[in-house]
Amino acid sequence: MKLLDKITLVIVSAYSIFHLLIILQIIPFNIVWGGKIESIDTIYVLEGVALVIMVFLGVVIAMKNRIIKPIFTDKTIKRILLIFAFFFMFNTVGNLLAETSIEKAQAIITLYLSVTLFILSKQIESL
Repeated sequence: MKLLDKITLVIVSAYSIFHLLIILQIIPFNIVWGGKIESIDTIYVLEGVALVIMVFLGVVIAMKNRIIKPIFTDKTIKRILLIFAFFFMFNTVGNLLAETSIEKAQAIITLYLSVTLFILSKQIESL
């Protein structure tokens, strides 16, 4: 497993824990989603979806590195990683436009994820 894969997997795992802590209300929910969501029920849905997405991404990265047995072909893994690269690129823009400083700071991490997921998708050809 290459260093880039390890760092990306650590960041994805950390984001998964972050979303879980918001769901458990250990981290206040007013620091995410632009600080505009006032209903805890809405936060549960949004953060639940975000958690599922991050766990899925972590599983795909683990499949790419054969940490777990792949259920997708290499071509499918490559496409999934590319989709996530574009998703995080758009998420970076959203973070930069957010009102909370925590989300603005996350723009650095989401930009990093966008670039690294693009690079990881290109590594699939060499598997």
